[in-house]
Amino acid sequence: MSERMRRIFDGESLVFEAKHNKKDGSPIHVEISSKAITIGNAVYLQSFYRDITDKKKMQQHLFQSQKMESIGVLAGGIAHDFNNILTAVMGHTGIIRRDPSLNEKSVRSLTVIEDASRRAGRMVTKLLGFARKSKYELTPINLNDVVYDTVKLLEQVIDKRINLSVELDNRLPTVHGDANQMEQVIMNFIVNARDAMPNGGSIMIRTAAKTVVKGMLDVPPYVQSGDYVLLSVSDTGMGIPEDIVNKVFEPFFTTKEQGKGTGLGLSMVYGAVKDHLGYLSVQSTVGVGSVFTVYLPAVPAAVAAGAKTASSATKGKETLLVVDDEEDVLDIMRETLEGHGYKVFAVNDSTVALDIYRRIFHETALVITDVVMPRMDCAELIRQIKKINPAVKILAVSGYSKYVAEKEEIREIEGFLQKPFESYYLLSVVRRILDARTKSIIATL
Repeated sequence: MSERMRRIFDGESLVFEAKHNKKDGSPIHVEISSKAITIGNAVYLQSFYRDITDKKKMQQHLFQSQKMESIGVLAGGIAHDFNNILTAVMGHTGIIRRDPSLNEKSVRSLTVIEDASRRAGRMVTKLLGFARKSKYELTPINLNDVVYDTVKLLEQVIDKRINLSVELDNRLPTVHGDANQMEQVIMNFIVNARDAMPNGGSIMIRTAAKTVVKGMLDVPPYVQSGDYVLLSVSDTGMGIPEDIVNKVFEPFFTTKEQGKGTGLGLSMVYGAVKDHLGYLSVQSTVGVGSVFTVYLPAVPAAVAAGAKTASSATKGKETLLVVDDEEDVLDIMRETLEGHGYKVFAVNDSTVALDIYRRIFHETALVITDVVMPRMDCAELIRQIKKINPAVKILAVSGYSKYVAEKEEIREIEGFLQKPFESYYLLSVVRRILDARTKSIIATL
């Protein structure tokens, strides 16, 4: 302040910001414009104060938005590159697994690598979801893996007075689901259970397979007949009164005190379960606890087994052009496809790929191209290829999420496959596109 006063009385005009307190003690940001003026024989300090509190709030909001956007771009870039790495890892483990000379120990090691790669893939998907609000990506998942990952994430932040335990059915069928959304479902259940036990207690998470027949006494009447994977989360908390138990899934309804709950958690759970074509039930007794149960349709065993088997149905003799600037990913796609009978031209440069396509388009049944390419991007490559052959079939692959397949410039494609993917996914999608009679089949696995 003394330095400012010296400069002002030396004849300089200053504009600066300061924070003052109002009469009620609350802070106020002001912009001050000061200069020295002479009235008669006296020198005075003339200052104009402007309230910029709202302006400062807007600046902070803008700065936060820009920071989050920058983090999102960074996260998206990291996720894209990491997905390429995971695709190569998962692809090569699939090739090694087909070696008939493998011993049991090697097979177990490959299984560990594959499981770790899938978990890493789910982590990357979370980064992509943060970078861009991606839609649900329904893939075959084992719900036990999601439960395990969620519990490992939360067990360090759960009150030590609460015993968190799991009982997982090792023979659990596969379900079609979005792992991130199911993780959020489980998190909401656990957090609500924790809040219902301020003095400690127990949370039990169970999974099981169940065949539902209409009219079963232990199943809600609205659950349709069929095979399901059950997820239940029970607690020994305060319980929910009977008169409000049917309201817990309504948006903004909460039994928590003000400031400790938005009332959106269980409504999000309800929406996610419905999007997965599942059912949701709750049983609760005041003073005893609550049990939330999710019913998710199980993938038929034959379908689940067939998906991971490189059967004759995934083989072919067609000629394919594969374009990807990542050499490791390009190699794994070429080896996988050639290993199942296809004739493959693999190119790491989109301009070279276009020159090759001009020569072989008469015999090329499908073009597989990465979305993010240097020199000539995917959209331009597709436009140029379609000028040569408007009926060409195209499968786009990317380390980014499915949103890229919906961008207008690359909308005219037959399929989209997000990295990381395993060999059987690639083979299955390629075969489905080649066998399809109509265009515009977006492959979501």
